[in-house]
Amino acid sequence: MDLETGAVLRGNLHLVDLAGSERVDRSEATGERLREAQHINKSLSALGDVIFSLAQKSQHVPYRNSKLTQVLQSSLGAILYLKCFFIIYAS
Repeated sequence: MDLETGAVLRGNLHLVDLAGSERVDRSEATGERLREAQHINKSLSALGDVIFSLAQKSQHVPYRNSKLTQVLQSSLGAILYLKCFFIIYAS
């Protein structure tokens, strides 16, 4: 609560583990690891599509293309008020 105005402030914190999102050909992953890496990479691509659509102020934003973008929809939809958005890649 803002003590000066009495306004109630709300925020979201989403922690998403994208471990395994690497170049499939370099990792030589097989089986379940390969499917997981492909799924994560598809989700990251969908996230990029959503951010691009929001930046272009498109009439249609493809939130439904991935569970990741569906979960982040409430945060990404308010991108005008977004304070920070991090994608951290650790090798």
